[in-house]
Amino acid sequence: MNSLSKLRLPGVTSHPYPRPFSHFSRSIPPVFRCQHLIINSASNDTVSSIEKPKSAKEAVESGLLLFNDKKNYAEAIQLFNTAMQLQPTEDEAMAALYNLGCAYAKMKQWKPASEAIVRAINDYRLKLSVALKDEDLKELRERREWIDALTEVKGGLSREMKLDLRSEAKAPFRFPRQFLFGGLAVGAAIGLIIITGRLVLAVKGGEGAPDLTETLQNFAINSAVLAVLGVLLYRDAQAKQRALQVSDREELLSRLQVDLGNGRVFPLLRFRGMVRPFLLAGSKAFVDKAMREAEPYVNKLRQRGVSVIPLVLTEKNGGKKELDPDAKILALKKEFQRKDLASNKGFGGNKVEKEEQAVEPEAAGVTEEDKKWRLEAYDPAEWQTWIEQQKEFANITGEDRNCYIQVQLDGTVRSSALGAPKWARIVDALPPLDDIRTSLSDGVGTSV
Repeated sequence: MNSLSKLRLPGVTSHPYPRPFSHFSRSIPPVFRCQHLIINSASNDTVSSIEKPKSAKEAVESGLLLFNDKKNYAEAIQLFNTAMQLQPTEDEAMAALYNLGCAYAKMKQWKPASEAIVRAINDYRLKLSVALKDEDLKELRERREWIDALTEVKGGLSREMKLDLRSEAKAPFRFPRQFLFGGLAVGAAIGLIIITGRLVLAVKGGEGAPDLTETLQNFAINSAVLAVLGVLLYRDAQAKQRALQVSDREELLSRLQVDLGNGRVFPLLRFRGMVRPFLLAGSKAFVDKAMREAEPYVNKLRQRGVSVIPLVLTEKNGGKKELDPDAKILALKKEFQRKDLASNKGFGGNKVEKEEQAVEPEAAGVTEEDKKWRLEAYDPAEWQTWIEQQKEFANITGEDRNCYIQVQLDGTVRSSALGAPKWARIVDALPPLDDIRTSLSDGVGTSV
């Protein structure tokens, strides 16, 4: 019996491999392989503590030993990469890639983890459901990198398809209307062609020629009908294009990330259905004043699921934008914490690192504690870029950079405007989360 048959993924009894050993695929020419799946000659030094494997099977088995028993994910990554260079079989390549993704996820290297797993799905016949159920990938599944990678999965929804579905959901009768108008327009066009021939005969006259007056009348009616239907179809096409642009803006907004503390960073998408994000952007004085004005309404706004995301930006150095000084101080503190952690390792660094890997906090998704009144933007520069593009999209011009953007539970932008928000008016306009109006009307707004 093949020694690899002992390995089996939890909950996947149909596959001959266990824990991370579980994704199959056809071999891909090295030129097409992801860069992170290929190791150079210098990487051999990192596997010095283990005898260099002589086959892909041996490399995967050694990598699994490090992954499962020793929690040494860094060296496991090198072994799984080595397996991909040793002419693996389809099952061995699948197993190496899947476990490579799991190891990268344990190292919190989200992009290469997502790429390795998606490659295993697309090229080695791995079922997506396996990755969706694996506890080792629980934290990865909450990340933006994973959400983006899913659009590349074969048979899945591409980004363009998602945008199309989202725009159609906002106008469910557009397609039937276009189908009806299109059919009528085709009929009117065919009728117009026939009537044009009859009109030519009527103008020539002669025996058996159709009546000129009646033919002209029919020609005018068909021309008018075709023109009206053409205008209606053009208007619907323009509206669909506009809706796609709005959906694209909203999808980009959903990718912006929120810092929840303790190293937890979630895209705004994860808050859909639970929180109505309210973005305040502008000068520090504007944001502070708007937050103070909101204090009397905090309880009512919380009942409506509103969470404020303040974004303070100033303009200095000849128009060059700089982040809020408070945000810069916070970033420096985080950098110092990382340096302190690295310096504390000393001679026992490897041991400390392994102990940290062994006691990683479990990913819990968005909790009730995460849905707080004030959420912090993870990458203010990225948020700033989106706001500037949103102003251009909404044709908002002027020197005033202070603005607010109100987002619904489903991720649609309900309203956006320059200046300070009218909190009392917002409270009146938004129903509480437990109100029946929320399920019936949320998502209805100006969408700008």
